Amino acid sequence: MDALEEILTGGQSFSWTKRDDGTYEAVLNERVYRVSSEKDFYSDPFLWTYYDADTDYETARREIASKDALLKEAVERFPTLRILRQDPWISTISFILSQNNNIKRIKLLYDRLSEAYGHEVEKGYYSFPTPEELSATSISELRELRVGFRDRFIMDAIEKHELLQRIPALDYNEAEALLMTINGIGKKVASCILLFGFHRMEAFPVDVWIRKVLTAYYPGKELSYFEPHSALCQQYLFSMARYIKL
Repeated sequence: MDALEEILTGGQSFSWTKRDDGTYEAVLNERVYRVSSEKDFYSDPFLWTYYDADTDYETARREIASKDALLKEAVERFPTLRILRQDPWISTISFILSQNNNIKRIKLLYDRLSEAYGHEVEKGYYSFPTPEELSATSISELRELRVGFRDRFIMDAIEKHELLQRIPALDYNEAEALLMTINGIGKKVASCILLFGFHRMEAFPVDVWIRKVLTAYYPGKELSYFEPHSALCQQYLFSMARYIKL
């Protein structure tokens, strides 16, 4: 897997689809974006921001690589890995869908919601539904889409979607606590939403993969070990945990 594939389809976003010709497509910002290389993100103002092109990742990667052998290997294997700046609402529902799930299945459910409740922006391409568009749904309809136990969590997130507007003004702990007032959002999902939806780079989501790599390679280490690049370290470790199949 190359670095761009890891960035776009490796678990931080479920908006992108890789086509047979190697290009990637996503419906974002009311249009269909098609990219084939990193340089494509630098030629469009929206994609520039989405790709977090203003951040000095080169310095961060050098500092991360100097921490230990595993992170050095991760930086060498995924030399352009970064954290995308995604829409908070899309991230909220995406990571509700992620609970007890795998990337392929999350992407499937993401696409089902888009086709069922989003709007067509190009023939055959649908936006991810807004809270207003999703307000037309019901538990029974979500069950027909086979979202499983997550149906009631999605319904509560729809009802409470306005609280997302308060997150930018809060410190990390306050923001996490507010997100956890949505039914079904625990600490891990809240940290994912804060990282991928609000670009809170102090976040360090701990899922099954990260727990495995922490146990195997960092026994006894506090998460402060990964500061000041906690979020990017986490993403490198997540990618490596799947690559080395811990």
